[in-house]
Amino acid sequence: MGKAGEVAAYWQGHVAGWRASGESQKAYCARNGLKAGSLSYWHRRLAKESGTVVAAVPVTLVPATIAPVPPHSGPSLSLSMPGGWRLEFAALPAADWLRALCAERR
Repeated sequence: MGKAGEVAAYWQGHVAGWRASGESQKAYCARNGLKAGSLSYWHRRLAKESGTVVAAVPVTLVPATIAPVPPHSGPSLSLSMPGGWRLEFAALPAADWLRALCAERR
């Protein structure tokens, strides 16, 4: 294996380690003495070489609470994103929450 192959194997190991850790890239890199930008670059590069689709924007999942929805009596909101996901609200969410969501998606 040449130098380029060794470098790719090194980063492939770190990308696999990061994915298995459940940590953010930033936390994994801090713990392993790596630059987050380098891990992100190699994650995209290795995914591209393998044909895997990588999200351009990291997604943060948060716990959700399902509450009973009263009969529809007011305005509603439906958000559709180019990535294919959709959020539907029977009632308008808080403006601050919506503003934060939109800022995150930019």
